[in-house]
Amino acid sequence: MRKRRTTAASALLALSLTLGACASGDGKPMNASADGEASPSASSDYTKPIVLTGASPDGTAPLFQALNDGFASYWKEKTGQAVTVNQSAASSDKQEAAVNDGRLKADLVTLGIGTDIDAIQAKGLIEEGWQQRYDYNSSPFFTAVAFAVRSGNPKGIKTWDDVAKPGVKVVAANPKTYGDARWFYAGAWAYALDKAGDENAAKTFVSAVYKNVAQLEADEAAAQARFVDQADGDVWITTEAEALALANGAAKGKIDIVVPPATLTVEPIVSVVDKNADANGTREAANGYADYLFTEQAQTIAAQHYFRPRFASVAEQYATQFPETKLLTVDDNLDGWEDLNAKQFADGGMFDQLVGAGR
Repeated sequence: MRKRRTTAASALLALSLTLGACASGDGKPMNASADGEASPSASSDYTKPIVLTGASPDGTAPLFQALNDGFASYWKEKTGQAVTVNQSAASSDKQEAAVNDGRLKADLVTLGIGTDIDAIQAKGLIEEGWQQRYDYNSSPFFTAVAFAVRSGNPKGIKTWDDVAKPGVKVVAANPKTYGDARWFYAGAWAYALDKAGDENAAKTFVSAVYKNVAQLEADEAAAQARFVDQADGDVWITTEAEALALANGAAKGKIDIVVPPATLTVEPIVSVVDKNADANGTREAANGYADYLFTEQAQTIAAQHYFRPRFASVAEQYATQFPETKLLTVDDNLDGWEDLNAKQFADGGMFDQLVGAGR
């Protein structure tokens, strides 16, 4: 099991979630050399090309294409071995199911929700303690729940409270049919609990937000199509990374991004799928890829694709891209994904009670 050093700076910044970048530390493995790279194994045959299979969340295909290209160059320079990475992108729950039933023989996964990696561990494919292998609970970069609004923000939406106002037309994906949309629903809960500290007030607030959603979309692609392509709705609850990518790309001039003053951190988490990597003979390269995500080069690639980097040295370079906000977390503000899933998203749970089953 590969351990990473936690610096004093990272410990301090973990307590200071009001920083927009929320980044620190060098993230080097404990067994790393002085330049931050683990030494190649003397027993490996680097003359043979290798193929890795990776799984990542929806909306991250451009990011991981760039990361895969960067890793291929990094690994070639480090070991002399040619590596190709085949990447699969889908919602976190669908990736977990595909890995567990053997349809996706992933060597490593970067999923949106930690309990989905726990489910792969429970299947015996990942060793215990996977989330402690790296700093930041094995989350190499992050984004935040944010709002896409019409160009010029005609409704003047600035906060979560604005989204809950009567008459605001909200577009959102359904967390019961699309696992990654759990972040958006959880974002409303985290904000309300942080503001009021009272569950009944949070219920009222979340109900008001979702009352403004005329139709929950099946997934994030459908939500994007409704808001961007069909120009339906005043605000779309999504991630900062997704909204920034669209505002600087296909939807340039059509949408603006609002990061509210307090919102929920969305944290992709990485783990090698130990049993698959061992069976595929890719263990060293898979570990190398996970290590690579915690290098300055990979952190820079993440920032270029609108994900907030963990390293302060990189975050400083992109400070104008990411506004300061109070960053809430599932673990600190909502008691963790295991409790959240059981309480909110189980059949008959809080989501069904507040929003309505089958919407």
